[in-house]
Amino acid sequence: TKLEYAAKLTACLAYFIMNQRDAVGLSIFDKKIRELLPARLRHSHLQRILASLDGLKPEGETDIAKPLHDLAEGIKRRGLVILISDLLDEPDGILSALQHFRFAGHDLLVFHVMDPAELTFPFERLTRFKDLEGGGTLVANPHHIRARYLERLETFIKSVKTGCFERDISYQLASTDVPYDRL
Repeated sequence: TKLEYAAKLTACLAYFIMNQRDAVGLSIFDKKIRELLPARLRHSHLQRILASLDGLKPEGETDIAKPLHDLAEGIKRRGLVILISDLLDEPDGILSALQHFRFAGHDLLVFHVMDPAELTFPFERLTRFKDLEGGGTLVANPHHIRARYLERLETFIKSVKTGCFERDISYQLASTDVPYDRL
């Protein structure tokens, strides 16, 4: 799943960054910050990060912008901020929150995690789609919605990617079928 992929990518990055003798922190959020581990450079801290990532479960709706603004206010030392998310929210709010970090002098890297099925919409038969955040379902004929879905997805990705580029933020689309070392 996207959450497992994001957690493993986060764990890998935390491990590599700490091996470079740089401190690492972790923030887990949905509508609000659920867990905040300030940046530290200790082996025991890495273990806490890994334990937090191991216990992740999807829980309800997200609002990416608000927790990011809260984090931008709270992080006083400049550094590298890495956002790993499916970014399924309003692009303007996300980009505004990321800009908040840029104004504070942080460098940013965004990993936009998506499942291959989201990117290609390979469905052929009548399909039940489940909203993992809100819990609702929709039954649809993929042939009737494929073109519009892919068009809207392309517009969304382009909007986020262009917005990141304009703000000097590194952006990387990360499909869950691509190994981490190929990103």
